[in-house]
Amino acid sequence: MKSVTLFVILAAGIIAILGFTQPTYQKQPVTNNPIDLATTQLIFVVRHADTTPNTGNNPNLNPQGQARALSLANMIQDEELGAIYVTNTLRSSQTAAPTSAATGISPTVYPALDAVGLATTINALEDTNTTLVIAHSNTVPTIITALGGPTFEDLKETSFDHFYAVLLKDGRHVRTIQLRYSAAL
Repeated sequence: MKSVTLFVILAAGIIAILGFTQPTYQKQPVTNNPIDLATTQLIFVVRHADTTPNTGNNPNLNPQGQARALSLANMIQDEELGAIYVTNTLRSSQTAAPTSAATGISPTVYPALDAVGLATTINALEDTNTTLVIAHSNTVPTIITALGGPTFEDLKETSFDHFYAVLLKDGRHVRTIQLRYSAAL
């Protein structure tokens, strides 16, 4: 008991001699931590633009689809695209055509049903931070999932206005944003 009492008296004496001060809170300066764009990729994934139903296995875009393809090119015109991927269908390449013409980037054809292969190719791009992928109603969700994003249902046959922005950091999924875009006639 004497040692505890002696310790308390000694501690009180040290505090009295040195002075007891409360630790002061120092506000940390606010720093702006920008995202390192060298390790960030943005992938735009859209379904091909509008076609007329029941016009064969490889239809062209209808007038609304041509307008939507132009709208897509206008919508992403300020983004520095590094690559455009399309399937080997007319509707996919016609959807990419206005963006390709505006950027001077020739589209690369990928196998429509190889979402994992496409995701691997996109992840391996070293000099490209932004990519456009033109897909199909049943492949848009599988591409997003292959990139590490959430699971979506297949698009309806009449849905041509879905626009997805998938953000990757160091090859890992950060966020997927789902938007809609219209065909400006």
